[in-house]
Amino acid sequence: MPNSEIKNAPPLYGWTIAIAAGAVATGVSFLAVGIEGNGSVGIGAVIALVVGVIFTIAETPPSKKPVQPTKQVTAKTAAAAPTAPAPAASPAAPAAAPVASASTSEVDEQTGVQPQALDAPVGQADDLKKITGVGPVLEGKLNDLGIYHFWQIAKWNEEEIAWVDGFLNFKGRIQRDEWIAQASKLAADSPAKPPA
Repeated sequence: MPNSEIKNAPPLYGWTIAIAAGAVATGVSFLAVGIEGNGSVGIGAVIALVVGVIFTIAETPPSKKPVQPTKQVTAKTAAAAPTAPAPAASPAAPAAAPVASASTSEVDEQTGVQPQALDAPVGQADDLKKITGVGPVLEGKLNDLGIYHFWQIAKWNEEEIAWVDGFLNFKGRIQRDEWIAQASKLAADSPAKPPA
């Protein structure tokens, strides 16, 4: 069967190199170092195994598992979502188990509370890149969350910081970079002010 190939098998040249490296290690340990018999063969076998595993890992293509985007539930979309009336429970019917809402099932992995989002900036959006650690990409992510102004960030409490930190996978970066203090100072000089 000349056209058949083994699926999910690593290329053989990696293991060929590993066996050659093991043979060289055996020869060097036997001739140059003076380890005789099974000791030099064991060293060669370990070297061959390590090099073979490294080549196998390096040559394995990454998984092509699709990543499902999570849908953000803002106050506006939650209010706009149609709600079905609850069915009337008959006395003979057992009580149904509570069903988790979309917002709680999507936030189960996160701690804290999502900060209040704006549908659009109030006036002109602040340049959030003035905060240490915020670049163009991160500013876009914050804008997608409805965060456009320094005063919004300056008002975050611990629960909101924890939510944004978890959502953006920052691992404490907001507190390390002192976003709240920076945003408070920048908000004082910004023409954009919170609505009354």
